[in-house]
Amino acid sequence: MLRRNLEEVLALLARMIWQPALRETDFRKLRRQAQASLCARLDDDQTLGAIHFRRALFGSHPYGRTLAGTSRSVQGLGVDDARAFYAAHIHDCDFTVGIAGDVTDADARMLIATHLPESGPYRRRATSVPPTRVRKGRHVVIVDKPERAQTQLFIGTLGARTRDPKLFPLIVSNTAFGGTFSGPLMQQVRGVRGWSYGAYSRLLHSVRRDAWYMWTAPAAEYSADCGALQLRLLEAWVDRGIKNAQLSFAQRYLINSHCFDRDTPSKRLEACLDVELLGIPRRYVEEHDALIGAVTRTEANEATRARISPSDLTIVAVATADDVAGAFEALPGVESLQIVPFDAA
Repeated sequence: MLRRNLEEVLALLARMIWQPALRETDFRKLRRQAQASLCARLDDDQTLGAIHFRRALFGSHPYGRTLAGTSRSVQGLGVDDARAFYAAHIHDCDFTVGIAGDVTDADARMLIATHLPESGPYRRRATSVPPTRVRKGRHVVIVDKPERAQTQLFIGTLGARTRDPKLFPLIVSNTAFGGTFSGPLMQQVRGVRGWSYGAYSRLLHSVRRDAWYMWTAPAAEYSADCGALQLRLLEAWVDRGIKNAQLSFAQRYLINSHCFDRDTPSKRLEACLDVELLGIPRRYVEEHDALIGAVTRTEANEATRARISPSDLTIVAVATADDVAGAFEALPGVESLQIVPFDAA
């Protein structure tokens, strides 16, 4: 908000958070909107692929569930559930307030003391997230959707956790492999063969080991061939590692682009809140460039071999099953193939 509106907005937010109406009519309206959003995402093949990939990779683990829920789970919610959640997790609980922009520390503290309930130092709640486990072998899931000319293809396994000592070497290695336009994944899939407009690999991290995956969107007729190529590129990356030139390029890219993660007050505040609320090490924010720049080629390649398993992969394709199932089942090392309807809950 504009600086002159800060006090009014803070007062309004305080009333909304600590004196919520939680009306039945509002809840029913929001539930209808949530259900409509769940229905709309069935039209987004890439979103469908991402949802089914995490579901297949993590199974019953919490990381395999989306925050949006399912049509059945949303329909089963009532306003009393919202009130119970509020009572247990918000009312009378610790909280952190972050303010960034044209405001002094003294003014911020005065406004917070005036409009927000008294509170002592924030005490981060201990979370109990069970460990994630690698799904052994290569497994294919076809999300069956009629008349698909293009396939959304996800191939991945477990990657790293936030406090993994190999996190930054793996970030650099993954960036060199599939994080930029000049990486071998993009060059071989798009530049050489023209099979997919985009071809990227992503490394996620959380309290427990999160996903690492490759994403492409080839035409249905090339989708299995594209998948086979990605498997070969993955195996070569893990086996041979990255070269010195790739290491240097990835480091420059990560350091030079990091400014876009901190070029506004809101982004800098978000990073600070991640430290306070999620337990992310402060040095990840304050020493990011130094941590990236200190990675050696040996460390990057060792981290890749230690964390990325080419033999234990989840392969998810949003496609018309009759057109591609046989070719995907014939991919090297595939142990199982499952076909699920695209509109399954």
